[in-house]
Amino acid sequence: MNSVYSVWKENLSGTPDEQVLDKMTGDEIADAFLGNISFGTGGLRGVMGLGTNRLNQYTIERVTHGLAKTILSSDAPKSVGVAFDTRHNSAEFAAQVGETLAAFGLEVYTFDSPVPTPLLSYAIKSLGLGWGVVLTASHNPQEYNGYKVYDRHGVQLTDKMAEEVTQSINTVKFFEPIPENQKALVKIIGTETIEAYLEQVTSFVGSDEGCEQLKIVYSALHGAGASLVPAVLERLGFSPAYVQLSPDGAFGGLKTPNPEEPVVYEKALAEAKKSGADILLATDPDCDRVGVMVKTKKGFEQITGNQVGALLIDYLAIKRGVSEGDTVISTIVSGTLGEALAESYGLDFVRLLTGFKYIGEYIVNLQKGKHFFFGYEESYGYLAGDGAKDKDAVLASALIAKMAAFYHKKGMTLIDRWLELSEKHGYHLEHLHSARATQEKQREIMKRLREKTPIGGVSRVDDYSAGVNNLPPADVIKLHFENGSWAAIRPSGTEPKIKLYAGVRAKTHKEAEKALKELTDKLLSELRI
Repeated sequence: MNSVYSVWKENLSGTPDEQVLDKMTGDEIADAFLGNISFGTGGLRGVMGLGTNRLNQYTIERVTHGLAKTILSSDAPKSVGVAFDTRHNSAEFAAQVGETLAAFGLEVYTFDSPVPTPLLSYAIKSLGLGWGVVLTASHNPQEYNGYKVYDRHGVQLTDKMAEEVTQSINTVKFFEPIPENQKALVKIIGTETIEAYLEQVTSFVGSDEGCEQLKIVYSALHGAGASLVPAVLERLGFSPAYVQLSPDGAFGGLKTPNPEEPVVYEKALAEAKKSGADILLATDPDCDRVGVMVKTKKGFEQITGNQVGALLIDYLAIKRGVSEGDTVISTIVSGTLGEALAESYGLDFVRLLTGFKYIGEYIVNLQKGKHFFFGYEESYGYLAGDGAKDKDAVLASALIAKMAAFYHKKGMTLIDRWLELSEKHGYHLEHLHSARATQEKQREIMKRLREKTPIGGVSRVDDYSAGVNNLPPADVIKLHFENGSWAAIRPSGTEPKIKLYAGVRAKTHKEAEKALKELTDKLLSELRI
């Protein structure tokens, strides 16, 4: 660590960053220079600050240098789209990415303001680009930032290509000079591409009369969704009330700008009381995920990602019909009602590893005679249509609003429809428990789980580290119980957490709630999470 720190001190001599290094404590230096921040299938994600284990202009340049080498040796077009969200330093990092790639003679097309991540996915395919980079840390706290890479199809890099980029990055030293003799011009992605994306979304969703009757409050949580979600909703005939639209890297003081967390709806709920709203929508900072709250007799209730996924399968089947080969794609930790509904409509249903990149990859490689119908994951990510190849909260916000309006005209809420479906197909309930855990603790829990099944009644154990159903190896264990319940445990790929997913099915809501609590409590106790 000392030798690496010395190299940084030498290269930053005489700059303001040297003064920052001088003020760091010994513990801060040890942590900041604890290895290199790693590039994986989720790209980069970490705390911002100086050091090899942080996101800063020097780690960004090194990673981009390595990416440029990969691009130059690939058979994909030598062109890259660059986008960024509203986080602190996202715009500056994006500019640096563009300049670095251009220094290698690569064609760079960049947005000049924060945009939703799915727009980049769409633009890559629309403009015929070979690659894409977006600067975002999704829903992480404000001190984080990140760097995601996309292929020519607009799909985030999966395992094999991510490993190639990693190997290329590892050949680059910090502060290694980049070429300047072949620098290309960085071009701005114009409004034509944005307009084409908006048209694609609104065309797919379709406009019906009666949208104006549904009252919506939309929150961008101070993220990139503010640039496009309002435009789509208004084109469809809605007249939403808006909160938290202004760009803010601190997200208005929210600890975690995550639409899965009830606390983020506080301002939307306050606005809902004034406007008499029927539904609340909130997108995360890069606008690839959307959360929903629905007004009921009990007040506003939050709907889970599994519930929304199932509802959208049902709604799309009703409104668009189903053709032979239509396929729904989800994940191994998503709920079971969506699968039951898909089967009832004659839809094929596929489960992949967590990470929407696998869904995007599957869409691109669908076999002849198969057609993409809908994709979703329990963590509020949804996709339909042939636009983006990543989860799309602009499209999903529009679909959810239209679906809510459809049932509103029938005097129903989305929860009413979920109850109807549950009466017919069983009450499927799920719970996710995330616990902070060091990498050592995560390894210890997974090792213990592989050595001994924690509770009885297990009919099958799927250990994905060995590969299951032709999926890539992953550090996930899924337990299937004789009564139809299930549980999955995996370390988080983006945060120091371990995640426990549990799901049950019962004839009544009350029975399902009781079974879910008993299963979750037993697992937490036995696994000591």
